[in-house]
Amino acid sequence: MRSGRDTGPGRNWRRRPQKPWRGFFPFLRTGMCWGEGGRARRLTEGGTLSLTEIPAGGRPDPAHGKGSVWVVGDLRSAREAMASLKLVGLARRLAEKTGGELSLVLLGKGLVEAGLAPWLRCGADRVLVADDSRLASYLQETFTGVLESLVRERRPEILLFLANDCGRELAPRVAARLRTGLCADCIDLDIDAETGLLVQTVPAFGDQIYARIVTPTRRPQMATVRPGAMGPEAGAAPATGEHRVARVERVPFPEGAVRERVRGLGSERDASAGAAALETARVVVCGGRGMGSAARFRSLQEFAALVGAEVGGTRPAVHAHWIEEDRMVGQTGRSVAPEVLLLFGISGASQFTAAIERAKFVISVNRDPRSAVFCVSDLGIVGDVRQILPELIRKTRSVLVSRYGKSREELAAKADAPSGSVLGAMLRDHREQSGLDLEEAGQALQTSPSELERIEAGELAPSVSFLLRAAQLFRVDPARYLARAGEIRSDRRRAESFVKRARNYSYRTLTPGAEEKHLRAFWVTIDPRKDHKMIEYRHEGEEFVYVFKGEVEIKVGEDLHRLKKGNSLHFDASIPHHLRNPSRNKTELIVCLYTP
Repeated sequence: MRSGRDTGPGRNWRRRPQKPWRGFFPFLRTGMCWGEGGRARRLTEGGTLSLTEIPAGGRPDPAHGKGSVWVVGDLRSAREAMASLKLVGLARRLAEKTGGELSLVLLGKGLVEAGLAPWLRCGADRVLVADDSRLASYLQETFTGVLESLVRERRPEILLFLANDCGRELAPRVAARLRTGLCADCIDLDIDAETGLLVQTVPAFGDQIYARIVTPTRRPQMATVRPGAMGPEAGAAPATGEHRVARVERVPFPEGAVRERVRGLGSERDASAGAAALETARVVVCGGRGMGSAARFRSLQEFAALVGAEVGGTRPAVHAHWIEEDRMVGQTGRSVAPEVLLLFGISGASQFTAAIERAKFVISVNRDPRSAVFCVSDLGIVGDVRQILPELIRKTRSVLVSRYGKSREELAAKADAPSGSVLGAMLRDHREQSGLDLEEAGQALQTSPSELERIEAGELAPSVSFLLRAAQLFRVDPARYLARAGEIRSDRRRAESFVKRARNYSYRTLTPGAEEKHLRAFWVTIDPRKDHKMIEYRHEGEEFVYVFKGEVEIKVGEDLHRLKKGNSLHFDASIPHHLRNPSRNKTELIVCLYTP
């Protein structure tokens, strides 16, 4: 194991550079919308791509919106709203360089003053609000018409969108109507000091280079920006704008300017919509071609679940159907900016590393010591993923069980208030800070609003899987939840030290304070017809199981044992084993673990 910080010059291992690209393609000068006739393209003698300009509308007018920057906010979910706030932070720096005003455009229904409070202190000078029942849900023609009308009337210099599903659909339509250029999927924006033009940096030519693009003659200068490219610091208020409170200006719905040919009938959440959490996750685990098989990639997902991480993959992993396409990390996929990024079996192609350059700490595992991935890593591990990953999963499980599977007496932390109410209040505060109601949060956390309300009230102990999902949703360290969960004690004495590990499995320790001892005992309860979640679990030492109530199936290696009340089984715990309750009633067991 070697760190990129510790190696000297001339070695293949080195500290990740701030910008992995040494050079940029010369400026591309655009002045038309995509698909318009009359465009001529040629390569100059020097190799710079030039695009001829078409005389049309949309030229800058010094009398209107001089230097002004607009950001179109996305109000569809708390995650999109947070990304919009980060985009405002990026636009703030542009507005300071142009000397113009920064405006945030919000389209929706029921945008009352109280609900606008977070947007008023995000760094914008003005918030333009179009509030109308026809904007209650996103319809591309309606939103396009409203934005077109606003831009034609006020003529901003720069217009920015998020490069998400909505922005990628809406921005090109607005650009086409305004007959201006659009730079899509930007990874960086800046203002040219000499010309004052917006410099838009995007991957180009098969993702082999970065191109810097300007729009010299058409207005507004339009771009969509990848959420993952902005980084977590983009949404921070600048020192000069800490006390800036935006003024609200309500704009009327442009009657007659919108052709409403589509009517919304309903909506349904896409099963893969959770992939968007990749771009905001604090911990991300990525696998590549070196994982070798779908089964091994599933082990990677198992490890990610244990540490509360989101899972991504490279293009080869997507092509092998090991992971969904919308979880692909790369220049043509998603960009990530986590606190910790773990890479397994990834070679480090430039198309991939360009999408992870904002990760704060990168850990890579690859068996090739000369792999390019180590050049962008803070910590590199030379080894076979097939050996390292199973051991990593085993150690992680062991730590989770020993640290969070304790009674209150085993935990050092003490709290004056009941632990359940403290954890519930913490969850409620984080939910409210994210702008989610009980129904929205319940849907994201895969539970009912009533059950979530009971958890927040301290009446119900949440499972570890629930807490991991909550940590991902609210973007907090899962250890904050798990430590509190370990302290929860029921009012009923017999359930005093229970810690839920899943909806179908729970246990309490019978040997408080013995987590560092060789012998430990647990009282285990498995719900009817449910499996133990840790499939083919194994550990060093021996295991003894006694059935106190009900029956249980225990598979040890290839042997299946069916035990009833009063039966027991003693076996080598290093052999993969799995517990299941095959009956219609709950099963209660006493499990003793001996580790050398």
